[in-house]
Amino acid sequence: MTKDPHALLATIDDLPPLPAVAARVMAMADDDKTSALELAQVLSADQALTAKLIKISNGAYYGFARRVSTVREAVLVLGFKQVRQVAVGASILNSFKGPRRDDVFDLDLFWGHSVAVAIAAELLAKKTRASKPEDAFTAGILHDIGRLVLRQAMPDQFRAAVVMARAGECTLGEAEMHTTGYRHDELGRALGELWKFPGHLADAVACHHDTALTPAKDGVAGVVAVANAFVLHYGLYCGYDLDGEPAELPVRLDEVEAACGGIDRVLERAFSFIESASGTPEKWYAAAS
Repeated sequence: MTKDPHALLATIDDLPPLPAVAARVMAMADDDKTSALELAQVLSADQALTAKLIKISNGAYYGFARRVSTVREAVLVLGFKQVRQVAVGASILNSFKGPRRDDVFDLDLFWGHSVAVAIAAELLAKKTRASKPEDAFTAGILHDIGRLVLRQAMPDQFRAAVVMARAGECTLGEAEMHTTGYRHDELGRALGELWKFPGHLADAVACHHDTALTPAKDGVAGVVAVANAFVLHYGLYCGYDLDGEPAELPVRLDEVEAACGGIDRVLERAFSFIESASGTPEKWYAAAS
């Protein structure tokens, strides 16, 4: 039996909140009465987020021919839903800092995996129409964030789990349970609830390892589960989990490939998003490319 994830979150004094601007953007993007000017004014209150939004708008992730120079232009060009996606994604990317000097956990690879899942989920949602693409992206980028909670709240135990997984003794999920007593998927759900994410997004985070889920019958939860299995199928484990047989998908691989445009396209877009959002150069999975 796992421990209560909400109880662990309550013990963390410096647990990062979802930035206020990102939280407001999430709410405003679903309000039909919100104008582009109003949304731009809220975004402008966070200068760092504003800079990232403009950089992402002009980067290879979107590939617009027209250069975006202001927040209002970004809102008009990207649209409300895409702005919500970028604002929340960039905020989550920068909520947890690190890595520690002696850390065996590679934070760059962690975000490489998380954003690759988010991109695959977004593309899959667009193709299947099983969920809103912005919801799929948000749940995808958040799906493993419970691991960052463990890393912050129980650093020694989590480090031991990573060492076990990297030594090939078991999967990281199994090692986490052994050393901490918590499941990262349930911690992710609890954090999503704390950050006031809609219930269906928090549920998708909690179910991302359920290989019985499919987009057709399970909506955003199925989209994220398939996207995660798709990324893991190609061995993109974040550099700390077991290598071995490709992960099984609950749907046909060729169908997911067609929907996402292939793993190379997913990684290209993931690299572009992370570099624009965090300033970190492309270096994830260099050995696999």
